[in-house]
Amino acid sequence: MAKSSIDLPMGFEVPEAFHDIDFSVSAETNTNKLIERLNMVDPKPSQAEMAHAVLAQQSMYELLSAAGAVYAGTLLYGPTKEKPEAKLASAILTVTARPSELANDQTVHRLARTMGAVYQNAEVGVVRLEVGPAVLLTEERKVEKPVNLLGEGGGPAVVRQLHVFVPIPGRLAMADFAIATENLAEWTSCVEILAEVCRTITFDTADTAA
Repeated sequence: MAKSSIDLPMGFEVPEAFHDIDFSVSAETNTNKLIERLNMVDPKPSQAEMAHAVLAQQSMYELLSAAGAVYAGTLLYGPTKEKPEAKLASAILTVTARPSELANDQTVHRLARTMGAVYQNAEVGVVRLEVGPAVLLTEERKVEKPVNLLGEGGGPAVVRQLHVFVPIPGRLAMADFAIATENLAEWTSCVEILAEVCRTITFDTADTAA
């Protein structure tokens, strides 16, 4: 696990396998890093797959920057000795700061009720992490631009995403930890990854007490 540097009174760790998107540099710099990484993948992606990956990441960079994301990373996985038939695929892990009306346990239960009413096709609940209660939301959505960076394009795809909304002590804000993929065969491992990240969440008590 690698520590992530964010401008919030909290910290967390992400698996080393994730490729961070650096919001302090240009989209072009991030794209060049992605291309270098793709050239190291075995088997090497086709030119069409690499072009799709570049366009997908550039779009993702713009959307996440506008949404206030404090962290974003992509995970590439593909054929192995155990699963030689597996296709090259990806998942996206994000952490986004979102405003909140309250900064206590009431936030969690109110948010869970609201989301349950708004997202009627999603699974919504409250879970207790080591740092306190959080809202859990699992949803499938049809999107025009799939999150699979190495998809070959085509029509819309079904993306499954899991969100964990964690109140930030001392701030009228919540941290939205999320993972999304269209590769539903790998969904269980995606859930385990997000659970692992959430277990590493810590708060800067000195900052929140100030």
